[in-house]
Amino acid sequence: MLSAQIKCSRASFSIAANVDLQPGTLYGLIGPSGSGKTTFLQVLGGLVTADGDIKFKEQIWQNNSFIAPSQSRSTSTVFQENRLFPHMTVKENLLFATERSSDNASSVDMETVLENLEIDRLLENKPQKLSGGQIKRVSIARSILSNPDVLLLDEPTAELEDRLKSKILKFIGELTRINNMITILVSHHLPDIARYCAETMVISKNTISPPRPTQSIFAHGLTGFSEQIDFQEGSVLSVTVVDHQIDRGLTSLEVAGEVIVAPITDNLKKGEQTNIFVLARDVILASNQPQNISIRNCLSGQLVEINEHPDDFSSIVMVDLGGQILAAQITNSSLQDMGLQTGQTIFALIKTVSIEV
Repeated sequence: MLSAQIKCSRASFSIAANVDLQPGTLYGLIGPSGSGKTTFLQVLGGLVTADGDIKFKEQIWQNNSFIAPSQSRSTSTVFQENRLFPHMTVKENLLFATERSSDNASSVDMETVLENLEIDRLLENKPQKLSGGQIKRVSIARSILSNPDVLLLDEPTAELEDRLKSKILKFIGELTRINNMITILVSHHLPDIARYCAETMVISKNTISPPRPTQSIFAHGLTGFSEQIDFQEGSVLSVTVVDHQIDRGLTSLEVAGEVIVAPITDNLKKGEQTNIFVLARDVILASNQPQNISIRNCLSGQLVEINEHPDDFSSIVMVDLGGQILAAQITNSSLQDMGLQTGQTIFALIKTVSIEV
């Protein structure tokens, strides 16, 4: 377990945290710009000083009389800016990481990393010949190959296309579980946090909250945080891949015993389980099952909760889909006109193009 009780002050902000993080878990960290997300990662990595205690397993990384240097901590960080060695090729940068692995023999296979990061054709290039997205992928690979116990990711996929982003974050999640790592992902793209992070920490009012289940955070919103964070409610749903309709450009997904479709994601195999993210504002509710409409996805469920939105214009309606909760944002006018009440059967319509797989 990684335990951190720290306070850190800078000219423009201060930040406090009291968190316990468990191995084998991919954590999200979200908060407004300039709130201290990067600083928190740097404190854990020993790159920035702070007051307080940090302990990893039985190792003291920091207390009131001692601060372990970064090279003594089994962490690796993917920074927002390029930190590759410019005089080395991609291959040399990666070998540098493996030679300084926290174990004599890395538990991560080089070929597997090259394949999943799609950088096998870049090995002889130097960083100045790489694009921004390629530099990001090499940086991620180098951090993984250093075989850390704690992997710190600061906007690692910001410059990547959706296909690569999904592939890489899925790979990182699998590595985190298999290698029993602690991974922290900072991202302003909230669907990435929603789909891949089991638990999430939120920075608000200069404080990092203890980790909470990510699905709960997105389903119920950030009460008390909304003024500081550009947050939009949404839902994380666990789905199973049914098949790919290549001729139609669609992937069929099973959720709560019903089938929906999403834009095709052919890197997922039939029978594979994954998460999808749906913004609450992209869900339409109907009291009766509609017919002859363009929206392909219609899920039946039970209305279990109605929450007024802070803007006094809309409400968040929670629909139970066989044990999974789907949030829908509708106007208060629609809420009144439809006479919606908890306990009633409701139909939730989701546009295909609004589903992120």
